Amino acid sequence: MLLKPVIGITAAHCSEELKTFPRHYYVESIRNAGGIPLILPPVRTSEEASEVLHLIHGLLLTGGGDISPVYLREDPRHGIGQCFPERDLSELLLTQLALQHDLPILGICRGIQVLAVAAGGEIYQDIPSQYPRGMQHRQTAPRQYAWHDVDVLEGSLLYRLLAEGKIGVNSLHHQAVSVSPQGFIQNARSSDGMIEGIEKPDAKFCLGVQWHPESMMETEVHSKVLFRGFVEACR
Repeated sequence: MLLKPVIGITAAHCSEELKTFPRHYYVESIRNAGGIPLILPPVRTSEEASEVLHLIHGLLLTGGGDISPVYLREDPRHGIGQCFPERDLSELLLTQLALQHDLPILGICRGIQVLAVAAGGEIYQDIPSQYPRGMQHRQTAPRQYAWHDVDVLEGSLLYRLLAEGKIGVNSLHHQAVSVSPQGFIQNARSSDGMIEGIEKPDAKFCLGVQWHPESMMETEVHSKVLFRGFVEACR
């Protein structure tokens, strides 16, 4: 009998209000795809991160607030939003170790940015001020509806999972990957040239998307196959 893979889900964290939580969409998406969701509070050291990774078969990096400029090794720019450095440190530690051990990773929205930074890439702190030719990437429609299309790179893991070269996605961000990490490819872009997806071809499963597939599970078949592909890679 095959046991269901345990998927660690990183959580939004606010120490001042003693809250650690993910949106329920992530938990349900993993459960519906055949995995066991396990919510991860922040870790503080590499040793803690290593212990946590021994408990899980895959790492889901969730959406949320901005990455602190401290961890980008940059000065803060106008337009940067609320940051929670404790969460930043935890997710960067977990991601770096997961990359070292080839543990399957799926990064969503903020998660693709964490994945990029952990692997040595760069992000825009604020799209409107740093990429003025970009479209409006913070949609005003409810999150379960598509906002714009993305072109998917033929031959990529993302393309093999979705079996489509162009899909509609939702969009709820103002930070984004600006420079892909070494060893990664850009597997999706929007019409304004913004990086919408990255993946590491030589990894078991290491993929990040800038949209929120977990919020579209009820309406979008591509979201279902993305989560199923991730959970299957974690078996």
